[in-house]
Amino acid sequence: MTADRAERPRSFLVTATPPTTNGDLHLGHLSGPYLAADVFCRAQRMLGHTALYVTGGDDHQSYVVTTARRLGVEPTDLAARCNRDIRETLHLADIVVDAFTTPDEPYRARVRDFFARLHRAGRLARRTWTFPYDPATGRHLLEGFAAGYCPACLAETCGAICETCGHPNEPATLLYQTPTGAGQAVTEPREADVLVLPLEDYRDRFEAFYARHRSTMRPHVLRFVDEMLARPLPDFPVSYPADWGIPVPVDGFPGQVLNVWAEMLPGLTHMAATARAGLAPARPAPDVWARDSGYELVQFLGYDNTFYFAFAHLGLGFAHGGLIEPAAIITNEFLHLEGAKFSTSRGHLVWARDLVTKHGADAVRFHLALANPEHQPADFSEADFLTTVDARLRRPLAALHTALAGYDRPAPPDPTTTEILGRYRDRMVRAYSMETFSLRQAAETTAHLLGLLAGRASTDPTLALHGLRALATWAAPLLPGLTRELQERYGTTGHGEVPAPW
Repeated sequence: MTADRAERPRSFLVTATPPTTNGDLHLGHLSGPYLAADVFCRAQRMLGHTALYVTGGDDHQSYVVTTARRLGVEPTDLAARCNRDIRETLHLADIVVDAFTTPDEPYRARVRDFFARLHRAGRLARRTWTFPYDPATGRHLLEGFAAGYCPACLAETCGAICETCGHPNEPATLLYQTPTGAGQAVTEPREADVLVLPLEDYRDRFEAFYARHRSTMRPHVLRFVDEMLARPLPDFPVSYPADWGIPVPVDGFPGQVLNVWAEMLPGLTHMAATARAGLAPARPAPDVWARDSGYELVQFLGYDNTFYFAFAHLGLGFAHGGLIEPAAIITNEFLHLEGAKFSTSRGHLVWARDLVTKHGADAVRFHLALANPEHQPADFSEADFLTTVDARLRRPLAALHTALAGYDRPAPPDPTTTEILGRYRDRMVRAYSMETFSLRQAAETTAHLLGLLAGRASTDPTLALHGLRALATWAAPLLPGLTRELQERYGTTGHGEVPAPW
């Protein structure tokens, strides 16, 4: 697709997985769904489409409790502080979110109503599950309270999901399972009846959905989907015995709360409604998550969350019957620090705000896009960051500014310049499109153009000037601060960002 080819306006509803509020955003977070979703939304608006970007604090994760316990603070206080920190870090990184909500009472009411309706419709089932129980703490061990080894890939993991292979697990199936941080503590099995969504009931729907959408799913997602569909699909627990979260809104499940990953789907619908109402408060706010809304749902997430979005949430949507389905699930792999995964709970990280404050948002955005873990893990070091940004961004720009310092009578672009910059434009539009979205391609193409312009600036200032104008237009979603400066200094190609057509 070329940029000058007419295309009907489209409407995109964009989600980034709500961050767990047990810490600020580290660089691994920023390199993943939050930056990618921001670039995607900016690009769609530039191209004349509508885009809503929503996320919010994931306060009810068990990791909020485990971190609060380690820090000696109340979980509610920790979550509130982290929500403030996360909002500030997103702002510092020039990431603009249309709604960042926390679990207030309207949020909780929507979540409770969602599952009460599913239960009344007979979509949820009662199942007896066996949980490891820690008599020392009186806790059923699930999610962040349990550690062990994945029964599928044998990697170290916590309960519910394996971050390495993405496969779900039941608490009792972890190999060599122990309470988190408790070494060889002895546990005992306890049974509890929980609410579940029987995913196998929707097998035909899953198979048909992924047959239709293979072109907009990344290869790792498709491989995971094929692995899951090669055997009976598990029951997805909608409730579990715990005291941190939203109490189950139906009778018969005392002492249980909603699974935070089940809560997340109606939570995201609340975030979307908040965003839509906030952008057009004087007009009626249609349900943008409704099946007939006309919006295309694009979901950005780390690969470790694939099961929840590709099966659990999609299955809940099937059970509901009236929700929009994802048009694309765009995952990223892990960004590693010195060969190991970033981890808030283990303190192995670089805080995103520290790097952005020290070096600027555009430098960080450029490097994280250029070395983005789109399809395989990537490694970060500050030394490599500094070398890359200097060699591929700052020095070429400095050379171009020097070459154009006395160039005050620019000539119109010649045919060769027009062709070169048209190719840059088309490649950037392809990198920004939902069907072929790639942060790496956008950053690499921009870096290549800068290198070409800098190399020829002294002999062809016309190319340099018009090239910077093209970059000031088409790199704007990726480097918003820098391109604003370039637009003021050199102008643009005349295709700047336009407001969403409400």
